[in-house]
Amino acid sequence: MLVVHGLWLPAGHLGLWAEDSTPPPRATRRAARPHPFAAPAEVVAAALGDLAAKGSHGSATLRLPTAGGRPLDSPELVRTEAPARSRAAVALAPWRVPTLELDPDAAVTLLRGLDDGVAHGASLRHAAEVAAFAADLVRRGRLLPAVAGDAAAWRPLLTGGDAAWARALAAALPPSARAGGGDPAALVGGMLDAMVDAAARAALEGVRLAGGRGTTSGSWLGALTGRDRRVDADASELATLAEAVAQWQRDAAGGAVRACFRLVEPGEEETRDWRVDFALQAADEPSLVVDAEEVWRSRGALDALARHLDAPQETLLTELGRASRLWTELDDALRTAKPSTLDLDVTGAHRFLREGAPLLHAAGFGVLLPTWWGRPGSRLGAKLRAKSRTAPGTVASASAVGMRSLVDYQWELALGDEPLSEKELRELAKLKTPLVRLRGRWVELDAKHLAAGLKLLKSGGEMSVGELLHLGLSMEDDPDALPIQAVTADGALGDLLAGEAERHLEPIDPPESFAGTLRPYQRRGLAWLTFLQSLGLGGILADDMGLGKCLSGDMSVFVNGKLVTAERLWAEYAGPSMSDGEGEWAAPTRPLMVNALSGGPFPGPMVEAPVRRLYRQHVSEWLRRIRLDDGSEVLITRRHKLLGTHGWTNAIKVGDRLCVPARLTWRGEPVDPDLTTLLAWQISEGHELPTGALRISQRDTTVLDRVRRSALDVGARLGVRVNRPTITVNDKGCGILDIRSVAYMRYLEERGYRWGQRSAGKAIPDFVVAADDATIALFLREFFTAEGSVVPAMRMVEISSASPVIMRQLATMLRRFGIWLRFSVKHKRATNGSGILRPYHVGVIGGPSLRLFQEHIGFSDPMKTAKLAKVCAKPANTNVEGVPAGDILSYAKSVTGLPARHFGVGTVYFAGGQETSRASAALAVAGMDRILSGEAAAEYAARPRTRWTAAVTEAYRRLDVDGLGDLRDALAWRAGSEVRFAEVVEVEDVHHTGWVYDFEVAMHHNFVAGGMLCHNTVQLLALISGDGPQVGPTLLVCPMSLVGNWEREAAKFAPGLRVHVHHGAERARGAEFAAAVRAADIVVTTYSVAARDAEALGEIPWHRVVVDEAQAIKNAATRQAAAVRALPARHRVAVTGTPVENRLADLWSIMDFANPGLLGGAAAFKKKYALPVERHGDEEAAARLRRITGPFVLRRLKTDKTIISDLPEKLEMEVLCNLTGEQASLYQAVVDDMLERIERSDGIERRGLVLATMSKLKQVCNHPAQFLHDDTRLAGRSGKLARLEEILDEVLAAGEKALLFSQYAEFGGMLRAHLSARHGREVLFLHGGVSKKDRDAMVARFQGDGGPPLFVLSLKAGGTGLTLTAANHVVHVDRWWNPAVEDQATDRAFRIGQRRAVQVRKFVCAGTVEEKVAEMIREKRGLAARIVGTGEQWLTELSTTELRQLFALEAGAVVE
Repeated sequence: MLVVHGLWLPAGHLGLWAEDSTPPPRATRRAARPHPFAAPAEVVAAALGDLAAKGSHGSATLRLPTAGGRPLDSPELVRTEAPARSRAAVALAPWRVPTLELDPDAAVTLLRGLDDGVAHGASLRHAAEVAAFAADLVRRGRLLPAVAGDAAAWRPLLTGGDAAWARALAAALPPSARAGGGDPAALVGGMLDAMVDAAARAALEGVRLAGGRGTTSGSWLGALTGRDRRVDADASELATLAEAVAQWQRDAAGGAVRACFRLVEPGEEETRDWRVDFALQAADEPSLVVDAEEVWRSRGALDALARHLDAPQETLLTELGRASRLWTELDDALRTAKPSTLDLDVTGAHRFLREGAPLLHAAGFGVLLPTWWGRPGSRLGAKLRAKSRTAPGTVASASAVGMRSLVDYQWELALGDEPLSEKELRELAKLKTPLVRLRGRWVELDAKHLAAGLKLLKSGGEMSVGELLHLGLSMEDDPDALPIQAVTADGALGDLLAGEAERHLEPIDPPESFAGTLRPYQRRGLAWLTFLQSLGLGGILADDMGLGKCLSGDMSVFVNGKLVTAERLWAEYAGPSMSDGEGEWAAPTRPLMVNALSGGPFPGPMVEAPVRRLYRQHVSEWLRRIRLDDGSEVLITRRHKLLGTHGWTNAIKVGDRLCVPARLTWRGEPVDPDLTTLLAWQISEGHELPTGALRISQRDTTVLDRVRRSALDVGARLGVRVNRPTITVNDKGCGILDIRSVAYMRYLEERGYRWGQRSAGKAIPDFVVAADDATIALFLREFFTAEGSVVPAMRMVEISSASPVIMRQLATMLRRFGIWLRFSVKHKRATNGSGILRPYHVGVIGGPSLRLFQEHIGFSDPMKTAKLAKVCAKPANTNVEGVPAGDILSYAKSVTGLPARHFGVGTVYFAGGQETSRASAALAVAGMDRILSGEAAAEYAARPRTRWTAAVTEAYRRLDVDGLGDLRDALAWRAGSEVRFAEVVEVEDVHHTGWVYDFEVAMHHNFVAGGMLCHNTVQLLALISGDGPQVGPTLLVCPMSLVGNWEREAAKFAPGLRVHVHHGAERARGAEFAAAVRAADIVVTTYSVAARDAEALGEIPWHRVVVDEAQAIKNAATRQAAAVRALPARHRVAVTGTPVENRLADLWSIMDFANPGLLGGAAAFKKKYALPVERHGDEEAAARLRRITGPFVLRRLKTDKTIISDLPEKLEMEVLCNLTGEQASLYQAVVDDMLERIERSDGIERRGLVLATMSKLKQVCNHPAQFLHDDTRLAGRSGKLARLEEILDEVLAAGEKALLFSQYAEFGGMLRAHLSARHGREVLFLHGGVSKKDRDAMVARFQGDGGPPLFVLSLKAGGTGLTLTAANHVVHVDRWWNPAVEDQATDRAFRIGQRRAVQVRKFVCAGTVEEKVAEMIREKRGLAARIVGTGEQWLTELSTTELRQLFALEAGAVVE
């Protein structure tokens, strides 16, 4: 086989070379010797066909991984005979390869037309991604002409998501593409530039750009098309042209402020008068918009967009001029002196919606459209209802039913959820207008869609089940066809279409030949597999390994002035409990006061209220985690209601507004002012030691002197001895206040303070949080002076903390003064001088709250005080803390028929894009009062009569006073209540087994609270056991490590099944293999054998093909994936823990195996789903994909106790270990040596050094003996080993077993010898060199009673497939940079059959690269969570400065 690779050459060409699996000649030792497996260029050209016909032949020298004098195979290369394993070290070495070189024009053509004729290496696939991105940019017009040297060129215009995608492509450049040297960003940038130019010229084929003949500009324009790029001009003229073009490019690309276009629809009494209003908008803060009229009224500079604009009027004209080049209809407006709006008729408005708005938006301009546009209810759609010809619910058991069975169907037409009759449709067709107001809302009418709809209403009849499924699941949205809004059916077909088949199917029992018992969830799974088989469909058993990470008992309640978890409240305050049959009630042993909203149709002000009783109930159900955009979070039962804009509700979705208290009340006790001041600086800038020493750092020594005096006064007043505090200045100019007092430490600890916490674990003591207002104000003033900053550009105060607890406490304390602190998590550099990138909780105060902060809190620093005063002098942005009034106002306008101006506020508030201030909302309430009182009607009646006034007068006459009164009351509540309205940003269902809590609050009844791989073997064996003898055999493909597992499980659960293992050098071939298959019910083989014996396996008419650990075929380009997908079978099942690991193409590959063609071809899938979801975060495309794939994916949560009641929880913990002195010395020596070498290197050499450095440092963290490769003693030299010994002593004393994982086989061997000698027991050791026979024996011994209690495994050899449930302890001695690998290894113990809590410990050396990367590891689980890991290459792209910070050994790392 051939594997073709690609690299971008310095000459600006694409170089192609290929590996050949044919055995090579003997390797030589010459420098840059010929690659022994590289195919000649002519062979590569022949393999690629006509697409490579224009390539020239050359050669390139690549530095490739090498061992034993030969280059290693790429991952994509599969040999018929595996090469002998080399024990030599792997290193980079130069190899010369013959190349087929293509210019950009030929390269784009080839990359856009790649097929599956040959295997593609990662570098070639990456180049194809770049070419596809280039074509996409050209298609969307995101490019500009340029001058490049003496040539004309097209260059990409990268902004926003496009710029982010370009950076992602550079970061993802495979190592093989960098083997020739070069910076990834430069390589990808050069490739993208060249391919955009080539793609643009291909798109302009046959077009000639005319210019002045004989002029430099004319020559340049002519060179922008065709193949000849050279500009015929002398150097000086070219330089002048290049400067002019560059200036024009800067103008075309725009800046920080852009033009914005808002389409305004006609009033209720109008239908034709549409308009587009112009405005300026901050490009990075779209909510900041200034109307053109305000721009023209401004004199000189403008500060309203959070940035200074010296010439706003010129900016507006420039931006409108840029836009007019794209949308020429703006020209009429630009002929006026002060353009601010463009009037349109209904046809023009529709043209703007369909053509102008998308064009302007794609070019980077702001576009604001009516909220109804784009919603399903604004377009005509079709719904298909099908009815099976058998009784509903019988499909699953009807063996005659299949993909060709027929169902009856009928079409319906609808606007959103409202059906349309044929009469209504014909009346709409007569209007011949693209937009019409129907039933109170604007809808789009397309003549083709109307005609198609009338035709559909007359159709109906029958279709096959296969046609129905394709139509209902794909629901293609062809812009030229009538959109299909829903496809429904009765019975089990309907359940399948809705993704509910598994839930509604009756569980079935396994056949009598099955020698086991299935749990209820397994019986339902068996019914699901049988059901899909009856329809000729395949399925994916996708079993999630994840656990819920949050318990309802951890939710904090504001009680007695402080934040207390619900779990702690019950533990500390619950008296004797009484059961009510479901839960427990208990009266509090001490008074508990919460804050509550007083009653009424809409709740009133915040009041203090006593808790009468505490309640808890043990549940096993789905809870709902709700997160708001201000950082608030709550985990509640689904029946629990929260206060929203329309009252108490449990119907909560993303985008809704929920109420958070604007103010909290508590009458606390005062705290000594000096103690308050000292604590503020101690918690914010202090470092505490267990000895009672306290060190506070601050550059301003006058501040430290003030804190020092407070410390002395605290000691004197409280009778606490404080040793003489001293202030020194370090060599960096930073002042340090040293305070030493064991008595002070004990004083605070006795009052609940946790002394000695790291930054992330700090908390403000409860006696301060629950103090009186004066204490709170003083503490906040000093704390914000230490940690806060004023950000004038954003008109806000910002504060950050590594501690989530502190941020929640600050938000609670500020709420005592009505100040809203909104916080979120961001990664920032640590402020302790280390510069480490850590997750910080960043809080901001803006809008009206900023003035409250200035009034009640402020700063003790004069400079910050002055900055704050200057910011507060500017107007507040109402969208920060505004009142969401748009829904009420627009509905009031709609139901009354009155113009917007009659409600007393501007029309901008009716569209929902701008929130009102509380004052503006009050004006709207006053306007409604005038309407309700009749005053507005009387005033309007005095006007001269016209056809317009007649319509408004009639609207007043028909006024629904009660209905408008209800709306008025609702708006008045929003404007005047003591709540603020936060947006729901996430609603997540979390399965929880444990206690949930509630509190009975006197009078007000509300309170403030803040914020599986399953045992699939048995199911599949039960399914196979039910196959009749006539149906044929099942082929099971799995990793080699699982072959023995399948043999054992089949012998145990289905002893009547005949199993043939097709594996090993002595496996059956030819007629012998065919005879073995005929005599078997199950044939078990491995992925590598499936690829090598693809022809022989493909000749067998398999009844079923099952792939276990299906992630092995996630890469569709590999030979084994193609071979497995090509196997003929009537039924297919894929078993995998994660259908999506790195990209959606993985899901396509697995689903294309299970149900070929369901997701279309790979190219179409990429265009329709992968690119929109992965590149643009398109949630709508993700939802469509979930709808299509959902019916064929049976997803299990192994922690769902309603499914598997006997599986215990998995307890994960990170164990920090210190280095010994020897380790620290070696660590620092490695850092110093390798950083110097890294600084002198570049390209692939530098990346190799970075990875080598990380490997060396991890070895040092494990043990000096591993790094030094010596045979000296192990005991007493490693912090990790010492901690491991302590843990294993406890494990063995309890009679339990443990798995010990290391990624290093050498270290695993060391551990085996040391632990065996230390404990006097046998220690098993599994690594890649262990044969299958020995591996199976090890597993059997470990699982058996009395077997060895300790099992050391190398992560790669023991990370998947094995069942090791005899262990209930898992220790990851060293860390792997791929979280999915660690999780799979952990789950060798955390599997079905495990009846004890599994404790998972992950060792990390404090203050080292391990601790700094550990946090990043936890962040690498994004894509799989959205639809159903990653490596370490990103680390090689860090700068030397960032690497120095990452590798640096921090203080506190060493403990002797």
